[in-house]
Amino acid sequence: MKRNNGEEGDIPEIGLIGMNHKTAPVDIRERFSLSDEKITKYMSWLHSQGVKESVCVSTCNRVEIYFASNNIPETVEKIMSFLEEVSSMKREDFEKLLYKKYSKDAIAHTLVVASSLDSLVVGEDEILGQMKEAYRKACNEKRTGLILNRLFHHAFKTAKRVRTETEIARNPLSVAYIATELAMRVFEDISKRKALLIGAGEMGELILKYLTKYSISEIYIANRSFHNAERIADEINRNAHIVTLDDIKNISANVDIIISSVSVKNYIITPEIGKYAVKMKGDQPVFMIDISIPRSIDPSLNNMDNIFLYNVDDLQSIADENLKNRLREVELAKILVQSDVDDFYNWYEGLVVVPTIISIQKQFEDIRLNELSRYRRKRLKHLSDEDFRIIEDLTNQIMKKTLHNPIMYLRSFESKSEAEKKAMIEHVKIIEELFRKRA
Repeated sequence: MKRNNGEEGDIPEIGLIGMNHKTAPVDIRERFSLSDEKITKYMSWLHSQGVKESVCVSTCNRVEIYFASNNIPETVEKIMSFLEEVSSMKREDFEKLLYKKYSKDAIAHTLVVASSLDSLVVGEDEILGQMKEAYRKACNEKRTGLILNRLFHHAFKTAKRVRTETEIARNPLSVAYIATELAMRVFEDISKRKALLIGAGEMGELILKYLTKYSISEIYIANRSFHNAERIADEINRNAHIVTLDDIKNISANVDIIISSVSVKNYIITPEIGKYAVKMKGDQPVFMIDISIPRSIDPSLNNMDNIFLYNVDDLQSIADENLKNRLREVELAKILVQSDVDDFYNWYEGLVVVPTIISIQKQFEDIRLNELSRYRRKRLKHLSDEDFRIIEDLTNQIMKKTLHNPIMYLRSFESKSEAEKKAMIEHVKIIEELFRKRA
C-alpha cells in the first residue's frame, strides 16, 4: 500500500538500511562502525535535510539506520552518500552487502532484531539494551516522532513478550559468554590460567562475570577510565588488578588469555606486543579474542607462531551449536513476533485516515467558531459571558455528536479486510473532496 506522494501532511513511510554479521565480514563491518559523536552529527544533518525521524543502531554485529520519510528515494540516496563517506568505500563495493527494507518488512525486521532472533547468539539480551540506548539518544536529540516512537516501543514490548512467553532466553547466552566458552575449550582448567581483559564497558563487565564464575586464577583489567574498571572490579571481582592501557605490553607477557572489547581507532595489541608476549612466556601459547568493532587486535597476529587469535565472526560455530538447541523456541518466538508485526502494521495503515479525520474536525470547528463570533458581535451582544459559554458548550456538543459516526467509521479502518480497506480509501477521497475548502 502506497503511504504517500511526498506531499506535506502525508504519512511518512518507514524504512531502514543496514549491514550485519550475516551480510558482511568483520573487516567490512568495522569500516562502518559509528561513534556516538558521528551518529549525533549525521542524524542532525539527516534531519536538516527533511528526514522526519531517524534512529541509528551501531554495534559489533550490525549498523542500521531506521527512518520515517516522505521521500524514500531521496532519503536512501542521502544515507548511501553518508555510508560512502564514513567507510571511505565506493558504493558499488559495499551496496551488495546491505539490506534495505520498507513498510511492513522494515517493521518486521525491527521486531525481529529487538527480540534477538537476528543476533549472532539467538536469545542473547545485549541487542535489546543496545537498541534502547540508541533510541534514547535519538529521543534526546529530538530525532524521533509519532511513527518511530510507536515502532520502537512496540519492538521493546515484543522483545519482552518473547522472553516471557518462550524459553528462548533461558540460560541466556551472549557474545561475552561464547568468548569465555571458547577460552575454556582451549584450556582444560581455566582456574590455573591468567587473563587480561581490555575494556570495562557492558561487554567487558559480562566477560569479567563469566571469568570470575569459572574461577580464573588471576585477572587484569585495562581500561581508559580507571573509575569504570574499579567499579566493575568492586562489584564482581575485588581481586582483579586494575592497570592502564600503557601497561598492556608488560601484562601480556604474564597472561594466557587476552580478551579485548574496547573501541579504539588504532590497534591496542600490535605485532610488536604479540612477539614480546610469546618471547617472554618462553614460546608458550597466548590465546586472544577480539570482540571489538573496529577491531583492537591487529589481525596479522593470527599468522604468528603460538598466538591463537579469534574475532567476533569466529564465534559463529559456537553460536550455531547454541541455535540447534533453541530451534523450537525460535519458531514459537517467530509466531509471536509476526502477530505483533500485524498489530503494528494495522495501526500504521490506519494512519492513512488520520489527516482526513483532522481535516473534518478542523473544518467543522472553524465553521462553529466563525458563526459563534459573528453572532456574538451582532445578535447575541446582550448575553453575559456565562450565558454565551453555555451556547459555546452546546454547539461543541452538537458538532461532536454530528461527527461521531463518520469519524468512528474512519477509525474502524484497522479492523477491515483488505477489500474493505481499498473501498474505504475511495470513501476517504470522497470525504476529503466534500470538505476541501474552495477558493
